[in-house]
Amino acid sequence: MEKKEVVPLIKEIIRTSGVIDPMMQVKEVIPLFQQDSDLLGVPLVKDGKYIGYVTRKNFFSKHLGKPFAVELYSKKSIFILKEEFDLSMGSDTDVNMALEKLLMIDPALEIDAFPVVDDGKFTGSVSVADLMMKVSNTQNSLLDTIRKMSERIREEITQASRIQNDLLPDPIFYFKSLVLGAGLTTSTEIGGDFYDYFVIDDNKIGLVIGDVSGHGVQSGMVTTAAKASLHTLVSMGVTTPGELLTKMNTAILQTARQSLLMTCLIALIDLEKGEIIYSNAGHNFPIIFRRVHQDVQFLEEVSGFPLGFDSDTQYTEYSTQFYNGDTLFLYTDGILECENQHGEQFGYDRLREAFKSTINFHPNEMRSILVKKAVEFQGSEDFEDDVSMLIAKTE
Repeated sequence: MEKKEVVPLIKEIIRTSGVIDPMMQVKEVIPLFQQDSDLLGVPLVKDGKYIGYVTRKNFFSKHLGKPFAVELYSKKSIFILKEEFDLSMGSDTDVNMALEKLLMIDPALEIDAFPVVDDGKFTGSVSVADLMMKVSNTQNSLLDTIRKMSERIREEITQASRIQNDLLPDPIFYFKSLVLGAGLTTSTEIGGDFYDYFVIDDNKIGLVIGDVSGHGVQSGMVTTAAKASLHTLVSMGVTTPGELLTKMNTAILQTARQSLLMTCLIALIDLEKGEIIYSNAGHNFPIIFRRVHQDVQFLEEVSGFPLGFDSDTQYTEYSTQFYNGDTLFLYTDGILECENQHGEQFGYDRLREAFKSTINFHPNEMRSILVKKAVEFQGSEDFEDDVSMLIAKTE
């Protein structure tokens, strides 16, 4: 259990002293201060009740600072020299609140002490210097606590990031005539993107890419929930893209409760039939390279809302041909939305041309080149959003 930081109370720095009658003459008070150099001030008490306070500093510098002042005030009652403002505080006031009150009444901190009064009775005096030192020590202790908490949070975030990366499958995978290359570049320690793939049988493999709105721990939790639900469904025999998205939608709704959404695309590649069956939950359009036509196309069908938006959404499936030499490119919008110094986005056109220019490389090299081109475009290696890619190429 985390130890709670306790702010000290001013009763921890009280100095005790005697009290005087408010009718005592000024000339009788002077010796009290002269005989006790540590006396911060004198409390004025009548019939056991606190009625005022005279600080050492104001007594000598403000009231008796002029030669004639001693003669003027010597036979008058000390009551007429009591502090103008009520500076008293209760002994259970914490030091931070005490300093706040003191600064409101005396912003220049001209006084050097103030009385502590509980239920109308004088308890003792507090030196402003002691108060400042206590506050300083408290702040140092607080800063040390914050530093330790920050270190712990950083360690936990690093661990969470490591776990999240460990949940991603290998970036290179071979499945019969198909070669996969994948990767994730996060903009923060914990990303909101994820990619995955799963083998269904000797000829079929499923590809998944998703993008949660936002970043950080909560987004990471949603991606973890999506991945967990995906593999649970696949192990139960659910393999069609539309049904997978429909059931994953339920898991995202239960995890994020509509506070976060996830765009997601699932593509099922059947190598025997030379076909892709896919379903798109609000995700970026996949790109496919057709070797026969030496052309790049966008698969622009969208099946439904992002996951986590509506519990009743059903996701439609679409199909397209996928022959030897064709390449399928799945990605998140982090690469589309990166901007150069002129505020221009990388966009679909640049992405299509960049993708086409890499088509003769291994999928993993294609991904690296595409990231490099985006970095060169924006002039920075730091992306504002996560950048994920999953490339499948038949040979």
